[in-house]
Amino acid sequence: MLNREIQKFGFVGKSIGFGAIMLISAIATIAAFAADPAPVRFIEEPLTTEEAQSAQKAWAEHIGFEVAFENSIGMQLCVIPPGTYGMSSRRVEEGEKGPFEVSFSKAFLIGQFEVTQGEWERVMGPIETKRDAGAGDRFPVYRVIHAEASEFCRKLTQLEREVGKLPDGYEYRLPSAAEWGFACRAGTLTLTPFGDKMSSRLANYDSTQALEGTEKGPKLGRTAEVGTYPANAWGLHDMLGNVTEWCLDWYHHKVEGGVDPMQLQPFDREKPCMVIRGGAWRSPGKYCHSANRYFSPPESRGYIGLRPVLTKVQPPRVVKAEEDE
Repeated sequence: MLNREIQKFGFVGKSIGFGAIMLISAIATIAAFAADPAPVRFIEEPLTTEEAQSAQKAWAEHIGFEVAFENSIGMQLCVIPPGTYGMSSRRVEEGEKGPFEVSFSKAFLIGQFEVTQGEWERVMGPIETKRDAGAGDRFPVYRVIHAEASEFCRKLTQLEREVGKLPDGYEYRLPSAAEWGFACRAGTLTLTPFGDKMSSRLANYDSTQALEGTEKGPKLGRTAEVGTYPANAWGLHDMLGNVTEWCLDWYHHKVEGGVDPMQLQPFDREKPCMVIRGGAWRSPGKYCHSANRYFSPPESRGYIGLRPVLTKVQPPRVVKAEEDE
């Protein structure tokens, strides 16, 4: 069989040995590209921490990144494997409908931490808005409107390309609401990555109004430096609490399942709002859980920051959400 293949490629006589080596190498290369690691799936059964981290490592190696990648401004991003999960459609106090199956066709990276004030200044210049809830290079940036958050991602993409740090075909942007929720859950099905209860030792939120069943605790009363609180299984810190985070999507009452969904058209054109996720240092516990999608006008300067994704450029698949019954 091998000799026939060698003859097919024109290797004869003394070159047979070299041709065989080249053929085997070519076959091995093709096989390596064909053998994608398995996507993750957590709809009815959660992933263990070991399963989540094993998939993350396999996909990081497959796409050629470290599990935690550091860019030219010192920002760290973690690889998130592709897969499927159940995205809920409502806020907890309104009752759950769903979840809807949402799948991601490719791996992506997302900020290990919220964008810090130091990182913001390295890309956008001096911060001119009031910093009344924590100031310093390692504190998260806040009082950022949606357009500024998007511009940060655009400028970071340009900067990374100029210094040759950005792989071909990749760009920074805000995460879709679905990507954010998938990354936050990290294989879990509970209200938070830490279970259905979340004390103030696990996240910076107003724990005097804790999640139901969680013992009330003290609140910090301001933002904390990023990374102060524990990470989820995929190494992401402060997905819940600290500052709320802008998403790419316009807010709709309902979400839709499918592959790589994004809501890129406003639902209410008179009062359009963007999705925000994660809750902030002053948010009650009911707003600080993995499923919560809240909303804010795009020009809001509240305690809202951002956490960009790094992903391959592709035309977005715009989904049309069903209206509430």
